[in-house]
Amino acid sequence: MDKKGKHSKEKETKLKINYKILQIGLFICVVIVMGIIIYSYITQNKEEVGEQVEEQKEEESVATVSVEESGETTNEEEAVIEETVDTNIENLINEIMIENNLNENNFFFFYYNLEEKKYYFYNENTYFTAASTIKVPVAMLYYDKINEGELSPSDTLLYNSDDYEAGDGSTTADYSVGERIPISYLLEQTVVNSDNTALNILIHNIGYRKCKEELTKYSDVELTEDFYSSNVANVSYYYDVLQYLYQNADKYSELIEYMKISSAGGYLKANLPQYEVAHKYGSYDGYVHDYGIIYGQNTYLIGVFTNGITNASDLIADIGEQVVDCVETEELEEVNELKK
Repeated sequence: MDKKGKHSKEKETKLKINYKILQIGLFICVVIVMGIIIYSYITQNKEEVGEQVEEQKEEESVATVSVEESGETTNEEEAVIEETVDTNIENLINEIMIENNLNENNFFFFYYNLEEKKYYFYNENTYFTAASTIKVPVAMLYYDKINEGELSPSDTLLYNSDDYEAGDGSTTADYSVGERIPISYLLEQTVVNSDNTALNILIHNIGYRKCKEELTKYSDVELTEDFYSSNVANVSYYYDVLQYLYQNADKYSELIEYMKISSAGGYLKANLPQYEVAHKYGSYDGYVHDYGIIYGQNTYLIGVFTNGITNASDLIADIGEQVVDCVETEELEEVNELKK
């Protein structure tokens, strides 16, 4: 009985071992099979992804070639427009100068098309008496101080006896010498009504020399001592001022609105009632000027400055109209040509 029981136990033990070996073997087989399946799946996906990448590269290559051949640009890489002289405006101004006996002694001019980056300047470095055109950069100084928190529109400035100057505006009618006047009132009178007394109060509050020094921040032009000691400027300076004003329009929104309603429709505005024109004219001792932003099909910076010209305000109006008409007629012709 004992022997038989012993053999029986040994047999059962062998069977258990064999069964475990079989289980292990089956497990290994399953792992191998799963590994083969997973490897096949990954390999197949890699091939498909690779094919998709290659197809995408081919499509991008074709698109790039198409853009290069057509000369068009994508939204991510827009063509850079270089500044160029507008020969049409140059020819127009030359014709106007001949017709009106204009020359470097009595005529100064700038033009810039902000969208097309086309420009034309004439006699840009010669100084002339600035008259009331200086009122725009002076007003810009005060808007800077207000925006920076140095001043408030409700702050008041003292009206001194040496501030008085005859001219347009209502400062001298509304206030007496010795009274204090809100800066907001002075800025409006200076720009909208070209009030000389209001301008003098603003300048004298800063100090004449210091005020002129601060005005240089709106331009890269190298200015002579004459600029600092008297009211003179040149085309290059006023072009820079207008560029600065336009590029920082959000800081000077009120000033630009005042410029739009100034002069009651004269000068550059006179023959362009269909467009908004933000400008500032000036007239003193034979010098008659106007410069501003004309919001047409494109946006134009234009400045016309004259010395000793008969009916200068009419000439300025005609030049503004002819310049805009020349540019916009040319652009319309180009559009019509493309449609053919």
